[in-house]
Amino acid sequence: MTCHNHISFYLFFILLIYPFFEVETFTPIGRHGHSSVLVENKIYFFGGTIDVEGGSTNEVFYLDVSQQFNIAFPPFNDVTANEGIPFNSSFGTVSSRDKNNEETIFLFGGYTYNDSITSLVYTLNLKSGKWDNPVIAEKAPEKRAAIQGVIDDFGNIYIFGGGDLSGEGNFPNLLNDMIILNTNDLKWSYGPDFNAPSKRGYYTATLLSNGMIVYIGGQEQTEDNLFREVDMNQINTYDTNSAS
Repeated sequence: MTCHNHISFYLFFILLIYPFFEVETFTPIGRHGHSSVLVENKIYFFGGTIDVEGGSTNEVFYLDVSQQFNIAFPPFNDVTANEGIPFNSSFGTVSSRDKNNEETIFLFGGYTYNDSITSLVYTLNLKSGKWDNPVIAEKAPEKRAAIQGVIDDFGNIYIFGGGDLSGEGNFPNLLNDMIILNTNDLKWSYGPDFNAPSKRGYYTATLLSNGMIVYIGGQEQTEDNLFREVDMNQINTYDTNSAS
């Protein structure tokens, strides 16, 4: 009888205090211009523009997709306090690679909203939770935004075109060069510009299993310096095997 009384009291105590220890799910503010990458079973989200006047954020949070959940209440997890981007950022691109059992996320380009930020690439080590701005050899490309990079099995990140941010104004010029970042040796290189697509940004880039990158949509800049939407039926490809 005494044992039953102890159990009843314990259950009563847990039910009484449980509401005070309930953990609230993080609900991110609506945004656009953010970046995301899948790392194992977690989708990580970085930065983004959070209001109509262009204000951006340094937030980093993830969604664990290893288990089923109610899509009306996605269980986002905010890690900004320890792993937030060192500056506010939007319209950049992120890629992830696993080297020596340490997952590293590469953040390239985008609006930084801080003139003192001169590095094109920042890295986040998910094991330590620390950000770094690595020194990358060879000629660095122009600062740019409105891009989407892809990374192959050899650790090469391919980034096409985007909006040139080296001058004044939002997008003084769109680009159509192919930047390649070797994350093993930390070196820049460039793909051939022969028969390159029109200058553009805001596109989607998808790496296929055969090594082809497929580019669809976006905004392009014509030879008359006019800006227009890219026809969705116009599909451009880049072969990472032959660099063409």
